[in-house]
Amino acid sequence: MNNKTILVVEDDIVSCELFRELFGKENIESFLIVNTGEEAIESFKATDNIQLVLMDYKLPGMDGCETIKKIRKIKHDIYVVMQTAYAYDIKKGSFNDCHVDDFLTKPIIYEEFFRIINKYYYNTN
Repeated sequence: MNNKTILVVEDDIVSCELFRELFGKENIESFLIVNTGEEAIESFKATDNIQLVLMDYKLPGMDGCETIKKIRKIKHDIYVVMQTAYAYDIKKGSFNDCHVDDFLTKPIIYEEFFRIINKYYYNTN
C-alpha cells in the first residue's frame, strides 16, 4: 500500500485483537497499536508514513480529543477516525471540537470498518 501505516489508539485488549483480525481480513500489514494518547503522539513523531489514525475516545490519561489536537499540531492533514461506544454523543454533536474526519461506533461492524478503510486508506494518495 505504498508504505502507508494505520495507527490504532485503543486501550481495550479485546478491541485491539479485533483490529488485528480486521486488518488481517483486509491484508493490511502496516499498522501500529498503542494504548494511550501519550504513546500515540510518540509513535506519530517516530513514524512519518501514518495515513490514518483510529482513535478511541476514552483512554487512560489524555483522552482521544486532546490526543487528536496534539497530533494535528504535528501533521494537520492526517485522517482521524474516532472510535467510540458513545453513539448518542456523536448524534448530538458532542465530538465536534475533536476535529475528526469520521466515526466508528463500537461494537465495530465489519461493513463500517471496511467503509472507513476504503475511504481513508485505500482511496487516498
